[in-house]
Formats: sequence, structure tokens, C-alpha cells
Amino acid sequence: MNEANGPALKDWTKTWTSAAAAIHGAVSYTDKQHYSLVDVMGITGHAFRINIDPDHIDVAGPTMFPGGYLIRRNLCNLGFISNLSDTVKPYMPETVEKVLGLIQQSIDRGIPAIGFDLFLPEFGLIYGYDDEQQVFHAKDVSTEGTISYTDFVEKRDMLWVTTINESLPHSKYETLRMALDMIADHARGREWQHIFEGKYRIGLAGYDAWIACMESKRADPFGNAYNIAVVSDAREYAAQFLSELAIRWNGANVIERTVRKLAAEAAVHYAKTAAALVEMRELFPFPQGGQPGDPAVAEQAVQLLSTAKEAEALGVKVLERLLDFMKAYWSETWIN
Repeated sequence: MNEANGPALKDWTKTWTSAAAAIHGAVSYTDKQHYSLVDVMGITGHAFRINIDPDHIDVAGPTMFPGGYLIRRNLCNLGFISNLSDTVKPYMPETVEKVLGLIQQSIDRGIPAIGFDLFLPEFGLIYGYDDEQQVFHAKDVSTEGTISYTDFVEKRDMLWVTTINESLPHSKYETLRMALDMIADHARGREWQHIFEGKYRIGLAGYDAWIACMESKRADPFGNAYNIAVVSDAREYAAQFLSELAIRWNGANVIERTVRKLAAEAAVHYAKTAAALVEMRELFPFPQGGQPGDPAVAEQAVQLLSTAKEAEALGVKVLERLLDFMKAYWSETWIN
């Protein structure tokens, strides 16, 4: 559909959530390459995340979480054992050698390594290396190019890398249960935040922090626009993921039928959340930022955030019902 006739159709192969994009990029080189970006956004829980700086809606908010912990759980949900480096300066030579080896071993197995702050502070992929030239080949949302081994080590305070190690035979039942568990923990603020505890508001509380910041006219235009771009895009993926669940599960047994019913019910709520956030996104285009300090605009944003939170709260309750149900069933095949 063109702009003259209505809004453009969403491209489900792109997302503002760089962590999920990087995970999907790496997973596409494994035996689970059938997972779409919609699948990855939903199963990892990234479609349901909100991470808000309560002071001024800082631009860094969407990536301010304990990456090693969260990405490991994301990959576990998708059915993988992973490896992690999160060593900090000062680096010992033997530690640097291990980190470089971890990346190279993954690339040698044909699977890119997931990194952070490769060219800018977002997640990306390291997909090749050249020992002769002493460079990595990498890409993120901004750039595709080379990073010298020296720059990779010396220009960052943490050598953060995650690699996929082994694929596990998860059933779709277990995969969904683990995804719902992460989604519920995040929504209710139970997710472990490590050093970010108290600095950012997550889940439903994130909406409250955002509303308070808009009401006090403290929102940074650039950061606010980036956050709404990320979160609105995520909720569009949440609604799509749930809608696809309602179609894909075949209804052959009580589990399948319950998933279809509750996923469809939750999808309606998340679609309302997404619609409100997309409307807010139009008020604050990125990177221009809009006018969050304008009283009339701020009031409109508060109303949209309130609508989004109200619908999402209902959606979370439905997903918690589904989670409680899924906890009781572990069968790979069940005929009834």
C-alpha cells in the first residue's frame, strides 16, 4: 500500500531492537534458521520489552540491560547453549587471546558472533576475520566494515561477545513456556537488572515513568524519539507474534486450542498498545525529535501512553493465564 492510499505495510524483516536483529542474524546460520524475525522478537521477549530512563528518557535506555544474562536467556529460549565474554579493563594478554579465539572459533563453525558497540552502541555481528590483516569483519545497524584487532581491544572498556555453542532439541511447548516466563517477569518488574537496578524502569512501570517525565516536560527530544521508535516497533512485533501463534498452533489437543484462544485474545490487546504507540511515534519522529516540551503535545503523549499501558496490562494478564496453563504440560506429543 502506498502513502497516497494509506500507511505503508510493515517490513517484518527489520526491527529497531538491535539485540533481536543480531540474534536473528546469528541464528539464521544454525539448524534453527527457520525462525523468522517475528519469531525471534517474540520468543526472546524483546517484542514485549520497555526500558525507560525516568529522568529524561535517555537515548541509551533500550540497550541498558545486563546483556550477558539477557542474551543468554534469549538464546536458551530459542534452543541454544551459548558462550559469553564480558571481561573488563584492564585486560590480561591471555584473556584477550581467549576472547579473540572465542570469536574466531564461532566464525570457523559458520556462525557469526554477537557483539556490542562495534561501530555504535548497539548490538551487531562479527562474521569474519583476517589474521594476516589483523581485522574482524562486522556490521551493525549503522555500518558494515572492518575493525582491527587492536581497536577492538583498546577502544572499549568491556570485551562483550556472545557466541552460539550448541543447539538443543526444545519442543515448541517448552519454547513458548520459557518465552512467556520472561515476558511476565519483565512486565511485572521481576527481571534481574544488575547494575541498572533503580536507574531504569521496566515493564508496566516503564509506562508510569515515561508518563511522569512527559508531564514534567523533562523528556529529551532525541532520546524520547528513539525510545518511542524502539518500543512502538516492538509492540507491533508483539501483536504480530501473538497473531501468528493463534494461526500456527493447529488445535489438535487442549494445549494447542488453549494457546490459539489466549494468544488471539492477547493479540487484540497488544494491537491496541501498538496502535497508540505508533500514533505517539508520529508525534516524535526520530531523529528530529518533535516537541515533547510543548504542553499540548506532551498531554497528547500522556494520553497515548496511558492508553498503551492500559491495553498492555490487559494483555499481560492474558499471557500470565497462558503461562500458568503451560507450566502444567511438558509432553512433546500429546493425543487427546
